Amino acid sequence: MRIADVLDRAAELVLGAGCAGCGRPGLGPCADCVAAVDRSPPFVAPGLPDGLPPVFAGGSYAAELRRLLIAAKERHALGVVPLLGRRLAASVAGWALSEGDGGQVALVPVPTARARVAERGLDLTVALARVATGRLRRAGLPASVWCGLRLVRRPADQSELGREGRLANLAGALEASRPPSSARLVVVDDIVTTGATLLEAVRACSAAGRAPVAGATVAATTRRGGGKGRPVTRAPLWAGDP
Repeated sequence: MRIADVLDRAAELVLGAGCAGCGRPGLGPCADCVAAVDRSPPFVAPGLPDGLPPVFAGGSYAAELRRLLIAAKERHALGVVPLLGRRLAASVAGWALSEGDGGQVALVPVPTARARVAERGLDLTVALARVATGRLRRAGLPASVWCGLRLVRRPADQSELGREGRLANLAGALEASRPPSSARLVVVDDIVTTGATLLEAVRACSAAGRAPVAGATVAATTRRGGGKGRPVTRAPLWAGDP
């Protein structure tokens, strides 16, 4: 038995630890879930509101990726952050291959309410952006994180709202400081559903003088009866660390 297998069994016995994607005993996501998430090519999220630039997603909000994101957001499973950050890097790489020019890119995380940051012990979106930035740099794409967005009011809970309700709920909720002039802005978030959050982030950046060129997320929901948007057919950052 490999040392890694022994440690996984010990983690289950001592900590009750298991893969957040499938529940298999061990520390962090198991190899099968990592492979399933990593093999998903990024795609352009379909059906988003007018006014948004292209939004690339690292995978569909389903199966292992959905369970891992829920674990990170609701159960503070910080061990999955590196894997999810790789998915975010893949979505940014998908944009860079399709429409980028190889120049400086600044990832702009959608801000998280302070209460949620205190509850989780970190700002998940910022953490994902930092992981993605490191991976993009190793692949040769000059990238940085710009935390220039802030909440000026806390929106109501959006879980029961449709698209129009979310758009109204988020309107004017964000404000941006002066954006960097030397980098193209890509607004990033963990999940895109209706696009309302990203649309407000784009509005705030544009009002501050710099319109984002794209959005990027770890995952995108797909409506019943609909499918994925246009896939990106080649992206060297889809799987594994270099």
